[in-house]
Amino acid sequence: VVAALAACAPVARAQHPASALPAIDSASLWNTLGALSADSMQGRRMGTSGNAAARALLVRRLAGAGLVPVMPGFVQSFAVKGRDTTVKEGANVLALVRGADTSRVLVISAHYDHLGVSGGQVYNGADDNASGTAAVLALAEFYAKHPPRHSMIFAFFDGEELGMPGARAFVKSPPVPRARIVADVNLDMVSRLDKKELYAAGTAHFPFFRPLIEATAAVAPVTLLLGHDTNAHGPHDNWTTQSDHLAFHAEGIPWICFGVEDHPDYHRVTDDFA
Repeated sequence: VVAALAACAPVARAQHPASALPAIDSASLWNTLGALSADSMQGRRMGTSGNAAARALLVRRLAGAGLVPVMPGFVQSFAVKGRDTTVKEGANVLALVRGADTSRVLVISAHYDHLGVSGGQVYNGADDNASGTAAVLALAEFYAKHPPRHSMIFAFFDGEELGMPGARAFVKSPPVPRARIVADVNLDMVSRLDKKELYAAGTAHFPFFRPLIEATAAVAPVTLLLGHDTNAHGPHDNWTTQSDHLAFHAEGIPWICFGVEDHPDYHRVTDDFA
């Protein structure tokens, strides 16, 4: 899906057999997932040293891959005022791959924060959302070597677990003119495929994505399903408001969110790399 959007061309079985789809270094991807969800990252809660360590890892890898910082040091800082009037500092990590056509920009996003430490236990958030973060980083490194037709911003948002202030800060003050941002592809919990199923939410709001998702599903190595974007089965089943793409939705920017359904380790200390 990302490849087709970046090229602004449909994915078809005849044109894009599975062997022709972007190849990602799986060993590197797993190593990244393990590093982001290690105890040393202290659960990556916004405003903590563990969160800063995860951010430093992302910045180091993006710079090493030759991506362009769209903010000094790749970091977009923002402040969040709490109910007790205290102010917390958050930081998005943003990097750019310039395309041949820079008039359109596709955002590929994931939140890198998690719940932190509680009761002396580290909530490592391997699936939520070290998995999406590792995947977006792998895509960033791939497209740095294989420039797309359209420019791409790889956005690692902070604070999703605390009300999505990072994504809101991004759409409020985007690093490129708002009119140039054509879509957000958001990855939130993509590693725990117990049923070997991955969902793509968003086509109910933006049906023009549906043929692209269906064509991608035809060559995907997992079962790619549509759904989780209406209240047909209750509001909890609707992911529209449940991750950072909500900030884009509020601005009328089309989005697709990839994720798995909740599992027994969701928001528990057992959401570990192992």
